[in-house]
Amino acid sequence: MGGLDGYLNDHLAGAAAAIRLAERCRAREAESGLGRVLQALLVEIEEDRDVLQRVMKALGGSANPVKRASAVGMERLGSLRMALPVLGPGSSEAARLEELEVLSLGIEGKRMLWNVLGTLASSDGRLVGFDFAGLELRAESQRRRLEPSRLELAAAALAG
Repeated sequence: MGGLDGYLNDHLAGAAAAIRLAERCRAREAESGLGRVLQALLVEIEEDRDVLQRVMKALGGSANPVKRASAVGMERLGSLRMALPVLGPGSSEAARLEELEVLSLGIEGKRMLWNVLGTLASSDGRLVGFDFAGLELRAESQRRRLEPSRLELAAAALAG
């Protein structure tokens, strides 16, 4: 179980960091279309994290607080990087773009997690009852909903 437990804990830590990032971005974009997309995604990311915790429990694993703290710490460093022009991407638009790309990459990683768990479920009865195919489709939907805002920010950040 060691490899699987570590893998799931990495994803659980990533979910904690993604939630913080989505909350920060949503707070900044509260009144915009992007803010509304982020609010909906945040609810789903929290639900996905809860499913992952149930999967871990079903498999007899437990959350690793060190991995979670490390991921949240890295997200905080990323936030600081965006706030300091010397360390950051050069403009607030580019910073916002990079944040959405990090969030999008995290969602893609989660999609791959659900795919792996769906494959494992065929040979591990403890995973029966989880809708991994549905979760994978939801992750695809999350990326699709985020993509127009990412492209809009890219145009604003990288034009001319």
